[in-house]
Formats: sequence, C-alpha cells, structure tokens
Amino acid sequence: MNFVQTEFPVFMLIVFVAYWALGRRSWQNILLVVASAVFYGWVHPWFFILLFGSAILDFSLSQAIERWPVRKKVFLGVSMMANLGLLAYFKYFGFFVDNVVAAFQSVGLNFYMGTLDVLLPVGISFYTFQTMGYTIDVYRGEIKARKNFVDYALYVSFFAQLVAGPIERAGRLLPQIEAHRTFSWTLIRSGLALAMWGGVKKVVIADTLAPYVDKVYVLEHPAGPLLWAATAAFMIQIYADFSGYTDIARGVARLLGFELMRNFNAPFLAKTTVEFWQRWHMSLSFWLRDYLMGPLVGDHNVSRFRFAWATVATFTIIGFWHGASWNFLLFGLYHGLWVVAYGLIARKVPVAISRLPGSSAAAVLFHLVVVGLFGSMLFREHHAHRILQHITTSPISGTLDEWVAAMVVMTVTVVMTLPLLMGYGFDVWIKPRIKASPWYLPMQTTAWAGYGVCMWLFFRVTASDFVYFQF
Repeated sequence: MNFVQTEFPVFMLIVFVAYWALGRRSWQNILLVVASAVFYGWVHPWFFILLFGSAILDFSLSQAIERWPVRKKVFLGVSMMANLGLLAYFKYFGFFVDNVVAAFQSVGLNFYMGTLDVLLPVGISFYTFQTMGYTIDVYRGEIKARKNFVDYALYVSFFAQLVAGPIERAGRLLPQIEAHRTFSWTLIRSGLALAMWGGVKKVVIADTLAPYVDKVYVLEHPAGPLLWAATAAFMIQIYADFSGYTDIARGVARLLGFELMRNFNAPFLAKTTVEFWQRWHMSLSFWLRDYLMGPLVGDHNVSRFRFAWATVATFTIIGFWHGASWNFLLFGLYHGLWVVAYGLIARKVPVAISRLPGSSAAAVLFHLVVVGLFGSMLFREHHAHRILQHITTSPISGTLDEWVAAMVVMTVTVVMTLPLLMGYGFDVWIKPRIKASPWYLPMQTTAWAGYGVCMWLFFRVTASDFVYFQF
C-alpha cells in the first residue's frame, strides 16, 4: 500500500479512530505494529517476514552487545554483515552478475551466471540503515538496548516512514514510542495540513510532470533543448515526489502523536553542494555523515587528501544507495567531486567577495544549473552509454518543432513550480503573521478543500507509486 492509493484514506481512518480509542500506550503500539504489517504486506506479505527477521536479529544482537561488552565488536560485525548482506543480495547481486558476464563477453568468452531475479523489497534501503543505526548507537553507548520488542518493532516498521523514510534515529524516535501520546486538535490540524500538502506535491505536481519527462527520455536521440527542458522538469518532479512523500509521512505520524524529522529544507536555494546535501534527503545525508564519513575522515589532523577521498567515497556510496546502476555511481561521484571542490575553493575566496551584492544569488544559480541540472541528468538517465550522447549533444541545436516541444515542457514545469514557490513564501512570510488570527482556521480549511479538489482532478491510477520506492 502507499499513501496515494484509494485504500489508504480508509486504512488511515480505521487506524486513527482505533488508535486514539485505545488510549493506553502499550495497546496503541501493538495496533501500530499490526497496522504496519498490513500496510507493508498489502501486496507482498513475505516482505514483512524479511523485515521482521532483520528486526529480530538486531534486537537480539544489541542486547548481546550490552550483556557481553568484551565481544561487542563481533556482535556488531554480525549485524553489519547480515543487514548489508540482505541489501547486497536483493539490490545489487543482479547488477554484479550482469557486469561480470559483460566483462567476460567483452574479451570473447561466453560466460553465463544465472540470477534468481528476486523482486526488490520496497524500502529495504531505508529500514536496513535504520536498524543498523540502532545497533551502532548501542555499540557506541549512545543509547541503551531496548527490552520491549513491540516498541522496537514499531521503531523499525512504523508504516508512516517505513518504505521511503525519513531514516529516523533510535535516540529520537524510540523515546516517542515509549512515551504516552496525548490527543491534540492542534497537532491533528497541523498533521492533516502537512499530509494534504504532500499529497498535492505528489499527485498534482510530480505526476503531472512525469509523463513529459518519460516521453523525452525514452527518445533514442532527444534534441538538446528538449533533453534539458525535460531534465529541469525532472528536478521539480523528483523534489515534489520525494518531499511530498515526506510531508505525508510527517503529517500522518503527527496525526498519531509522533514527530518525524524534517527531510527537506528548500534544497534548490543551496549555494554549494555541501549546503545542498544539508537540505536534501537530510536523514540520509546526516546518517552517512555520522556513521560513515565521520569515521573515514577521523577526528584529528585531517589532511586534504584524506578529506577528499573520504568525501568522494561517501558520496559514491550515496549514489549507489539509490540504485544498482552505473548512472547512480556517476551521480554520487559527480556530487562528491563538487563537495571537495567547494571545500577547497571556500578556503581561497576572500570574505569580501562573498559579501558582494548578488553573490549569493549567483552562487545559487550556478549550483542549480551546473551541479543540480547536470546531476539530475545523471540521476535520470539509467543507460550509462547514453550519458555521453547527452553531453555531446548541443543544448541549443534543434528543429522548430523540437524547440516548440521544449518550450511546452518548460511552460508546464514553470506552472507546476509556482505552487511550490507560493507554498514556500506562505510558510516563510505569511503564516507566522496570521497563525494566531481567528481567520487562520477558515483559510486553512478552505485550502484543504482546494487541495482535495486538485488531487481528485489530477489523480492518475497509473502514477500511484512514489519515485523513491525503487530505492
């Protein structure tokens, strides 16, 4: 099941009423574990068996870490190998086999290795990182291993953020699960508003842009203007799709008394690649910073070379985390190189230059086009051999019909971007001033009605999946 299926509002209404009717925290948690099993196993019930197997393993190993601290490295190693092994098998085994076969064939050897062609469990990239983070935190002594398996199972399987994040930390979400939740109309209104706005992002904006992007990228030789217009549309599409999912997840969680971390913070206003990843998919960026890049860089006397290779390695992993394909590796490598470049350039640029009028806007525009637009092409083009074709195609060469098509795509992109800009402006400049006004509630309910009408008009059954489900 996902948030924009027609079954989800009914599912959520039943869970919401039963959840607050139960009252007791322990019964509420049991209900949410059961509801999460239904939500996650709606299409493929065996997915939840795999998830619970991983949860039971890490729950047991974390207790063993505390009970036998002398052997805690062994227990942590078992957890890492098990989780990363599952991720590698389901997500990357086919990619590895295909490339080994291609390598042998390139030197004239007919070599065959069969794969089981196993269906990728939805959300496996997210919940493996979440369970590993819990085990690592217990190993480091930052949190205590939990004794209540229901609470831990809810931390791992909470349906609001199970399949596409945000990747929650145990130290942040588990205390909320273990605490009593109080019904609040303020939180209900806030959660409903956030969830509905997320639905608009997904159904109205992302799903409207998706066909234009797909039709261009399926062309054998798309003209430069059309290709880059579609890439710009894809930037908005994937932002609306993924941030829309996060907004729905946070809104749904808030309806149940939980507060999930913010995953996006106006990423297209970033002036550097470092800042971009502090604003985009923040839960993944901070997870890898704390659990991977930090240990690679070290604490003292960090040389520029060590910083560079640790950064590039981390971002290459970020790229590969998104999918078993060469284009994702190139995407991560490209961003990693820019992080290193910005880190070195920042030391050389005088403060006076950075304070010149218009310098911030110029930095945002440069990053948006050079890093963001080109990086989005790497992300979207799944056939690595076509990337060179796109790079070598003139961005301004095209027939009149191709230019007209490019202008149509750009016009639709601009129109679909306007609601995002209006929403950002409202949140930053208008909402803080009118939130205490008696007019705010009527304005809010009117907006909800508008959201509902727009989603009903734009809803397409064929576009119900979120892009990040494939990761």
